[in-house]
Amino acid sequence: MNKALSNTVIWLLVAGYFLWVLADSFFHRESTGVSATVNVFFVIAIATLHGLRRYRLKEFLVFFVIAFIVSNFYENLSILTGFPFGHYHYTEALGPKLFLVPLLIAPAYFGCGYLAWSLAHVFVGVFGNKLRAEQIWRVPLVAAFVMVMWDLTMDPIAATVQKQWIWHDGGSYFGVPFVNYLGWLLCVYTIFQLFAIYISRQSVASAQEEQSGTIDRGYWYQAAAAYATTGLTSALPALTSGNAVITDATGQQWQAMQIYQSMALIAIFTMGFVALLSVFLVDKHQQRSLCRKDSLGP
Repeated sequence: MNKALSNTVIWLLVAGYFLWVLADSFFHRESTGVSATVNVFFVIAIATLHGLRRYRLKEFLVFFVIAFIVSNFYENLSILTGFPFGHYHYTEALGPKLFLVPLLIAPAYFGCGYLAWSLAHVFVGVFGNKLRAEQIWRVPLVAAFVMVMWDLTMDPIAATVQKQWIWHDGGSYFGVPFVNYLGWLLCVYTIFQLFAIYISRQSVASAQEEQSGTIDRGYWYQAAAAYATTGLTSALPALTSGNAVITDATGQQWQAMQIYQSMALIAIFTMGFVALLSVFLVDKHQQRSLCRKDSLGP
């Protein structure tokens, strides 16, 4: 697929994802599994087309395999032992499972993980596909924090309200244990760091690195828009969902609207902020590139 066509298709997918999230939020599909499946489909489709513009197929598949294996390993380990996320189990809401984990979970790690990986490059100032020196640990660390922002906004709704998974011991964060987020940081950092080590050893420079002068701003805007849309899935229920009393596995009761509104605030001021800041940083890098090009003359 040529660059222009790929760019158009990605933007269409981003727009479709945004419209789906709006429709799903306002018209409330009865099955949360259907909603989650469609969300993951859009994120995977965007991540795949976006990633293949930047990486060779082999490199991109390595990222997928690492994300799939590491996430599934940590998830099954925690279900069996409580490490690193805490004690929980998945219900049947998300469909068929691989061992103890729904098949949908690892692809979700991959798709949203790729978006976090892309935005981390913007924050560190890396616009190619090659990592060097301190970039090898800086990009994975930033990406891990960007990724955990998603779970910070998503888990109380998916677990406490929708009961897609059940926390056996509850937790102070709207029924979610504190340790879950430290476990998430460990899990996604492992994924990103392994891929960073792999990619740093590849000898082929990306097409964007070979370009002298400017970067493709639209390419990075796509990742920011998709990430922000993912945040909307946690923000919109504050406007579209009703209130109810929710009881977790420990007997603790929660007001659903308190969860929805809290997650909306967190999504706006974490995921929304990250997406907005990445756009500004891309623009700033573009302006600097143009100034350097002008200073060199014809």
